Amino acid sequence: DKVIAGTKTPQDSMIRYMKGPAGTKVDILISRDGEETLFNITRDKIPVHSVDASFMIDPTTGYVKLAKFARTTYKEVVVAVQKLMDQGMEHLVFDLRGNSGGYFDQALLISNEFLPKGACIVYMEGLNRRREQYDADGSGRMQDLQLTVLIDETSASSSEIVTPVKVPPPQV
Repeated sequence: DKVIAGTKTPQDSMIRYMKGPAGTKVDILISRDGEETLFNITRDKIPVHSVDASFMIDPTTGYVKLAKFARTTYKEVVVAVQKLMDQGMEHLVFDLRGNSGGYFDQALLISNEFLPKGACIVYMEGLNRRREQYDADGSGRMQDLQLTVLIDETSASSSEIVTPVKVPPPQV
């Protein structure tokens, strides 16, 4: 019931017009080159997946591409890696290129899978903040995997937490 063609309506406003409770319907009439096409859309939750791809590169090397750190990222990564391990994966190429980060807790959970007990995952400290350190608990199921992490200049935030550095042995 609202014409937005030629009105310079911002994209976020257009999205607001289309959003609504799951199960309700919205009709969108698109006019292009004099032809009109009607789309009848039933609103629903749109799943946002973090793992874009996972497959075996060769008999012992698996590949997982992680696009973002969302609420379900840890679960998605564990499922993807377990499937590859079931196929004989011994070496994981974990692709975080273009991943600008996201949920901090998901990065901690993923890092914990690869690190031995006591290894520092990350710490935060500031001028007005006491040091807060997060260490691996040793329960990770991926500690025996050889790991290669791919990053680029746009890998940031939670990606930096998961990107390994030389890990010193835990102090006893």
